[in-house]
Amino acid sequence: MMISETGVSTAKGNRKGNPIEMVSSKGHPGNKRRGLLFLLLPLAIAGLYGGYYIYNLMFQDVRFASQLDPGFNLGNTLDAHGLNDRLAAPEKYETYWGNPDTTKEMIDSIKQAGFQTLRVPVTWYEHMDENYVIDPAWMDRVQQVVDYGIANEMYVILNAHHDSWYTPTAANEEKAEAITRKLWQQIAERFQNYDEKLLFESMNEPRLIGTAEEWYAGTPEARKIVNRLNAVFAETVRSTGGQNQNRYLLLPTYCASTLPEALSDFQMPKGERFIISVHLYRPYEFTLAENQTKNWMAKKEQTEEIDQAFRDLKRIFHRRGVPVIIGEYGALDKNNEASRAAWVKYVRELAGEQEIPCIWWDDSVFNRKELKWNYPELVKALVS
Repeated sequence: MMISETGVSTAKGNRKGNPIEMVSSKGHPGNKRRGLLFLLLPLAIAGLYGGYYIYNLMFQDVRFASQLDPGFNLGNTLDAHGLNDRLAAPEKYETYWGNPDTTKEMIDSIKQAGFQTLRVPVTWYEHMDENYVIDPAWMDRVQQVVDYGIANEMYVILNAHHDSWYTPTAANEEKAEAITRKLWQQIAERFQNYDEKLLFESMNEPRLIGTAEEWYAGTPEARKIVNRLNAVFAETVRSTGGQNQNRYLLLPTYCASTLPEALSDFQMPKGERFIISVHLYRPYEFTLAENQTKNWMAKKEQTEEIDQAFRDLKRIFHRRGVPVIIGEYGALDKNNEASRAAWVKYVRELAGEQEIPCIWWDDSVFNRKELKWNYPELVKALVS
């Protein structure tokens, strides 16, 4: 038998056991490596699981938000305004813009179609007295509609929609803060025992109404005031206790805009369980301009605005584990169902890559009077 310089037997016929067990007193370098491996392996495993835990902790709010997809806006209903009659019967307001009274059967149909979330836009200012106290009959009706969604095991988003009192100007800031506190204290107290299936949204498209900056990114001052009103909203809701201490809250950027300035200047309030709320109606010529682009295809000239919006959302929010929701998106009917369906599929595909839920703003897709769905190809795209 011969012993190599390393002390390992080189004899082919060694009968005393595995040759690698025969080691000199100096030790086999391979054994040292294995010993080091055994020492490092637990650390590597711990690091792997630790990284997995941190990743999931970082993205747990994103995961929650993703469950809200797909969603449906019950628009032009409880958000209707213009009667200026605080004590009018709720149904008079609810039907003022042409929609029928909301029924349980209506919400059943929305859930059965495949929608997981019901966004309930509500305009409050015409239902408050001079001290900002909400008409009890109006609050009861809002709660009843919320309950229709909850009974269907849907997520429900309740907001303040066409309430111009939150216009983000320095001259209006103090008043806006006072009304925000008073309004959301009442709403939060009414719903404080509802679980996380109910979400609150502070404002809808807070913007400088009637100015050149209304539908863009606003001004630095306006964006700062929107941040402040979001913080007041969050503080007020959390202070009411109950389930509100852990409820997910939706916070819009200026005008719910996805423009870079609006996204970059957004500031998160203190605390946790917040979701950034934005809207997507791009390109405008196709989605909202009645007499402009009718046909849409996934070509660069028609996708660039959408692509840029999602690039910015990923860069500013998703990479940091900050959840985002597209609280509204939609395209007018121009007798172009195939194009609308293609547009929806494209938006939802990009949103899905970042686990962003999308809430459709209904434009005659659902016939609420007959409980029938129009445009089957479009509906399929909305819930697929």
